[in-house]
Amino acid sequence: MVTYKHEHTHITTPEPDKIIEFYTKVMGASVIKEIESAGRRLVDVDLGGIPIRISSGTGADKDWTGLRYGLHHIGLEVDNMDEFIAKMKANSVEIVTEPFQPGPGIKAAFIKCPDGALYEIIEKS
Repeated sequence: MVTYKHEHTHITTPEPDKIIEFYTKVMGASVIKEIESAGRRLVDVDLGGIPIRISSGTGADKDWTGLRYGLHHIGLEVDNMDEFIAKMKANSVEIVTEPFQPGPGIKAAFIKCPDGALYEIIEKS
C-alpha cells in the first residue's frame, strides 16, 4: 500500500515579496530556501512544520497562473483562535468568515492572504 505525507503547498503569485512578508511577519514562518527555476523565483517557507512554496510568475507556461481550480483552501490548526484572529485584524488581513463552531469542540474561521489564497483556520478543544 502506498503511504502519503504532506510535502508542500505551492502558491503562485505575481507579488512574491508581498506574500513572503505576509508569511514571515504576520504568520511567523521562516524562509528555508530560495532558488530560481525555469524563470521563476521559488521560495520555501516553514510555517510551524508546514512546508509552503511560493513562486513568482509562471516561467515558460503562461497559462498556468489562470488555473485556479484544484486548490480551494489550505487548512491550518491553531491553538488559540482568538489570539490568531486578533493578530490578523491588527495586520489588516481579510477575515472572510469570523470564528464559528462547525461541530462539537471545533472553532473555524476563514481568512484571505494578500494574494487571495483562502485559509481555513481551525482550533480543536
